[in-house]
Amino acid sequence: MGNNLTLEDLNEAAKIGGPATLTQRTELQPASGPDGVVAPAKYTDRSGNGTYVVEDCFIDNEPQKTVLLDSRTSSSNRLEDFITKAIKDERGILGKMPHIKVTYKDGERERVFFDTQLPHRAFDGHIRIGSTASGLVSADETYISARNSDADNMMPLFLLSPDTIALGAWDSTRNKNQLRIASSFNGEVFGVLANQNDDPKTTFIHRAGARVDPVEASIKFTGNDVKSIADIVSGDISDNLKQSFVKGGKKGAGSKLGLGAIPPSVANDTLDGVAVRSIVRTQVISFATLRALRFGLAPEGDAAIRTLLFATLIDAMVGSNRDGANLRANCLLTETSEPQTLIDRRYGKFDELDRITLDAADELLEQAYKQAHDLAGIDWSGQTFEVIGNPIVIASGTADDDSSDD
Repeated sequence: MGNNLTLEDLNEAAKIGGPATLTQRTELQPASGPDGVVAPAKYTDRSGNGTYVVEDCFIDNEPQKTVLLDSRTSSSNRLEDFITKAIKDERGILGKMPHIKVTYKDGERERVFFDTQLPHRAFDGHIRIGSTASGLVSADETYISARNSDADNMMPLFLLSPDTIALGAWDSTRNKNQLRIASSFNGEVFGVLANQNDDPKTTFIHRAGARVDPVEASIKFTGNDVKSIADIVSGDISDNLKQSFVKGGKKGAGSKLGLGAIPPSVANDTLDGVAVRSIVRTQVISFATLRALRFGLAPEGDAAIRTLLFATLIDAMVGSNRDGANLRANCLLTETSEPQTLIDRRYGKFDELDRITLDAADELLEQAYKQAHDLAGIDWSGQTFEVIGNPIVIASGTADDDSSDD
């Protein structure tokens, strides 16, 4: 014991030639026990069907078939979820971090989103087509300066959205000066399949749960009743569902509206989970990625900002792990041992660190912030770039997925 991560470690990592990464590896298992079934992340194959991602990984000196339980993107989002909650609760240093806030007003309803929630962070479409109190966001000098940031001076973007620099983004819709920032965090959760046969798809569990309707087991509307019911629910369901109910192959089926019973099934197109022999969560913070960025200050000031970003990522990582690894419904996991945390000292040398507690991570972030305040003049006091969401977005919105549109 006693090998704790310190501010000096992060300061060393902020300078060229310092440590390359901080890696945390955690062994997990289903919360119900090692014989439990877990539900991996679902993806869509080329035929439009749901499937799991099965890959070969090099484990225990041999290739083994694994299934992806949590992707890199999702792992990053979990860090941002912790940051978002800290901002909402005004908790600690993270709660004071500058951020972008988009507010949509739909009648009396108000919906608020932060850059830490939007998929493209500071460059997200909801921000770009919005407006400020003085005009369009796309014409705002502060926002334009942030978009014009580059590797030699990231300060304008850092002042607006530190999260975008820490976790990466691509200003992909811009016709020129498209800023790309690699994420300094990489994480995923995978399970080693219990069945290592040649066709891992045969190991997928296919079953669907039942639904009991205490009123009637089967409900089917006919004649004028179909239109009558459709008119009642028309403001509550999507246009696609309404058309399916009124004109679909099972016209008038109450099951489309959540009425009637559904018997349990073992249909081949219904995925319910897999059995795994082991589960691993890996989380990596790349010091080297952030070392490539400058902030328009002297070397000492630039290094202090990098250290602050390192500490921000560590605090968010530790915070996102505080309640275990409950990834989704039917994928509730628990640790089987303490995580192994390593700092890469370069050239094959690694230091194993004690487990980083949330209190320790909070303290480290406070130290890094004070240093950045003293050496680089950084002031985090909850600065918010307020964006008024474009009302056309709300008027044009639908619950139907348009991800397949060209």
